[in-house]
Amino acid sequence: MSFYVGETELQMRRRILMTLQDMTRRLLDGTRSLVSMYESLLNEDSGSVEAYRSEISKAVSDVESYRKSLVRQLSEVGAMLINREDVLRTAFMLEEMASYLDSLAFRIYAGRQYLSGIGPLGDKLRDMMNQTLNAVTRLNDLSRALQINPGKIGELASLVEREEKNMDGLYRDALTESLAKIKDFKQLLVYRDVVERVERVADLSLSASEMLMIVALRL
Repeated sequence: MSFYVGETELQMRRRILMTLQDMTRRLLDGTRSLVSMYESLLNEDSGSVEAYRSEISKAVSDVESYRKSLVRQLSEVGAMLINREDVLRTAFMLEEMASYLDSLAFRIYAGRQYLSGIGPLGDKLRDMMNQTLNAVTRLNDLSRALQINPGKIGELASLVEREEKNMDGLYRDALTESLAKIKDFKQLLVYRDVVERVERVADLSLSASEMLMIVALRL
């Protein structure tokens, strides 16, 4: 996707928003696969774990490709788009989210011996992942609304914020209980690392929603 000579400003805006929407869509796909990967780990389904890990890798690669495409598009419009820096910051933030998904998939796979059979702590991690999925789902809804229903942007942004706040309580509970219940030091390190990265994805969802609102206002 690239701009062409004579393309109208409105068309340029639509193309930019479409690319950002593609990025959030694939982020949502990757987050769903991450949740399913962890469920498969708890169910000791190694084949599905591998399959979902591949899906996450593909989603992350797609997000990176969309970001590169967006950089090329913005270089073609030059000074025609005064807020291209906002668009770039948003795109790189979405790519950072994808990077966290990729690192989570790796850590869950590499540390699977420490993340299975941990009872209620496993349930708490599952709840956190589902909460992150909720936040990314709301982010994707907001991204789609930029073109089809801009009047709902404020409402959808508040929903992302609500999901991120809900994550805060789950995050604190998981950290507190892990300190009390996990006696093996290596297992504690693996668990806390995964928990912190899951929480970070939710944080980035909120930041990305704020950036998308800025892009929408300035396009």
